[in-house]
Order: sequence, then C-alpha cells, then structure tokens
Amino acid sequence: MMKMSLNDVDVRAENSNSKSSAQDLILPDVRLFVKAVEAGGLTHAAGALGIPKATASRQLKRLESTLGHLLMHRSAHRFGLTDEGRSFLSAARDILIAVDDAMAQRASTSDDLRGRLRVSASSYFGRALLAPHLPAFMAAHPRLEITVRLGSHKVDLSREEADVLIRASREGCEDLVARRVASEPLVLCAAPSYLERRPEIKDLEDLAQHTFLTCDTERAGQEMIIPIVSREHSVQPIGLFRSNDPELLLRLACAGKGIALIPLILAKPNIEDGSLQVAFPMLELRPMEFDLMYLPGKRNSRKVRAFADYLLGALKQPAGRPSSGT
Repeated sequence: MMKMSLNDVDVRAENSNSKSSAQDLILPDVRLFVKAVEAGGLTHAAGALGIPKATASRQLKRLESTLGHLLMHRSAHRFGLTDEGRSFLSAARDILIAVDDAMAQRASTSDDLRGRLRVSASSYFGRALLAPHLPAFMAAHPRLEITVRLGSHKVDLSREEADVLIRASREGCEDLVARRVASEPLVLCAAPSYLERRPEIKDLEDLAQHTFLTCDTERAGQEMIIPIVSREHSVQPIGLFRSNDPELLLRLACAGKGIALIPLILAKPNIEDGSLQVAFPMLELRPMEFDLMYLPGKRNSRKVRAFADYLLGALKQPAGRPSSGT
C-alpha cells in the first residue's frame, strides 16, 4: 500500500509544461480529491468548487497518473476510495491545511487570524462555559469567521465537519489530539419539597429509594451511575429520567421531580436562593472533564492553536464547592 506524508511532496502551482512525478503534485488536483471524498462524489465536488464535471474528472485522472495509483472507484452506481486512496487522503488533508495556513499567514500579520473556524460543542458547554468568553476572542480576531454548532450529535473531524470538537467524553476520539480545557464539579441536588417527602439519604444504599435526573443518555435500562471520586457507584433507583440537556434536568429538579446530577455552576444560583438543596453533602463526586480535540494534522493550524490556548486560559479558574443549602 502506498504511504505518503507531507514531507514527501512538494506542492507546486499548476504548469502545463511540467512533467508528472511523485514530487510534482498540482494543488487544485489535491483539493479536488479531498472535496470529492467529503462530498461523496465528483459531481458534488465539482459543484462545490464551481468547475465543470469534465474538468473535475480530468483533474482526478491527472492526480492518479502523478501518483501512479487509482485513488477512487467510480461509476454510475459506485463511488469509494481504494486502499491507496485511503492512504493518500490523510497526506492530502495535511497538504491543504499547511498551504491554507501558509497563505493566510502571508496575507495577515502574525496576530491577524483569517479564514473559518468551526467549533462543535455540547449544548451545556457552549451556553454555560463557551458563550461568556466568545466575545473577547471574536474581538481579538475580527477577521476570523467563527461557526459554533451545539448539540450531542456525532461529529467526524476526518470528514471536515468541524475543526474543533469539545466533549466531556473521549470515547471514539482516541486518535485525536486532546487538551483538557475545563473540569466542572458536579452536584446531586433536589428541591426541598422533594427531599421532605422522600427517605433521608445517609449512605450510598439510600440512593436506590429515590428518583434521579441524569445526562447519561447512552446507558440503557434503569441503572444510574454515580461518579464518585474513587470509583463509579451503580444504583437501581425507583425512577430515572434521562436527557442530554442539563438545563432541562435543572428545571425538573426545581419542580420537585427528582434528584439531578448536574454541573455545580448550573445549580449554584438555585442552591444559594434555597430553591435547591444538595442531596448528599458528604458525597465527593468526580468532576465532569471537558476536552478540546482536533486532528493531529491541525497541530500547526494557527487558528486552532489560538482558540485552544485562549479557551484554556479563560476556563482555568475552577468553580467552588457547594454548601448543603440548608
């Protein structure tokens, strides 16, 4: 199988008199190849790049001739990468990232970031932790086009669906570069009206006599996992409600519908005004940790690095521990 890295190629401007060789790739051909993979075919890639389909086909054939390998299976009913195409795809993306960053750096000062930065984050992180700090980052980089998409949807960075991914779990993202940007204390809290009519919680076994509100939407059945500092404690509660939105859990907790396991920063105002109480003050919970992740090929991307550095600095102050609220 063909192996190629960014150091193996010298990307040059297109020249009709140049001879094809493994050291003489034409940048528009590489860009067309990557776009075809992302768009799912040459026709879509040609439309996205604003070129005729016949031109796109010629560019792909020229790239395959230069590399000496068929990169794609293509017919009226079939489209997919060959083994050599999959091998070259990573190098092709590294090439485009390096060239785009180099061009952006030539067109701007060292502190003037340009282009587009796409961020994908969970709804809670985006609203509670990212939103307060975005204005300052936007003001520092006014020429940078920033897109933030919030939600629990799965994002494939290898298909260029985003530049940066921020999640509380690294499951399925082990091949990405990860930087810990936030460690949010969690709290078990409930409305006084709920706690007054339910059994008192004195130890872990008492938790099974309660209804819980949790963000653990990936787990099936009636099992509730309490992330204690030393271990994970499994509970089979009498009732369980799951949602990927901590703010919804907060509202249900305030309405007396159960004990919510949510970030402290979200519950703190309600704990301070007495509308919520810490349900088990002696229990020390493991914090929810958020990682900012990106592809290894974007280690040297100035916009990704600037955003990661800024967010890490902005979120370095941890929240305080709660009181019992009584």
